[in-house]
Amino acid sequence: MVQFLASNLMLGLMVSAVLLGLGRWQYTALRDIVSAPARTWRVLAWVAIGLTLTLVAWFSLADDWRKVFGELLDVREQYLSERAVLNPVDPGIRRVSLLLLAATLLCSGALFARYVGGYGLQFVLLILGLSAFFPLYLIRQRLDTGLAGIADLPSLASLAMLATLLYLLLDYACNIALIVISYLGLLGLAALPVTLALDLLGRRNPPVRPTTQANAFYATIHSQLEERRAATPAHLSGEEGTTPR
Repeated sequence: MVQFLASNLMLGLMVSAVLLGLGRWQYTALRDIVSAPARTWRVLAWVAIGLTLTLVAWFSLADDWRKVFGELLDVREQYLSERAVLNPVDPGIRRVSLLLLAATLLCSGALFARYVGGYGLQFVLLILGLSAFFPLYLIRQRLDTGLAGIADLPSLASLAMLATLLYLLLDYACNIALIVISYLGLLGLAALPVTLALDLLGRRNPPVRPTTQANAFYATIHSQLEERRAATPAHLSGEEGTTPR
């Protein structure tokens, strides 16, 4: 049971739960994005959502959420004994992961530039991702090391069980925070050239979509103008022919 709770699949399920919660929280914004007037942006929104779900499923079932960060730091290490990941992921699997990640970031970066924010916010995401990565990684590494030392779950109605569950939740929270902050930093980096390209093409700013309240307001004004026009005499409304001089 401990092996499953500490497994990569369980971490993927927790990431999926967080994404589901974010989707429910921002349901109205997502609905507006996937129902945009322009067909190109509607298709791009659905592609971005599909790629995001595929990326989460791929990292949960084929790749490894924990190993990807350790292997990024292992590039600098020459000897096997100095590396954080002793059994790295197959290079073919990692190439697919990187391709999925790049495609997801490009599509999401275009949507971010059009609906969320421009260069300033993207630089903030980039700086936040770079500055928060190493502290979160070190904390997560310590938590994962302690998690590996848990051999079995204690009895259900015990204080040790409560402590173990709290430790697991803390480990999940740290891992998910590291995944999210890393993704946001990469999103800020990928969105910068995409935003520049959209600005040069004049396709960045979405068309203004009037709200229901605005439509009702203008409909009321239009009906009042029509009533006044119907009640105005013809010689005052300008509809009567001009008098010859």
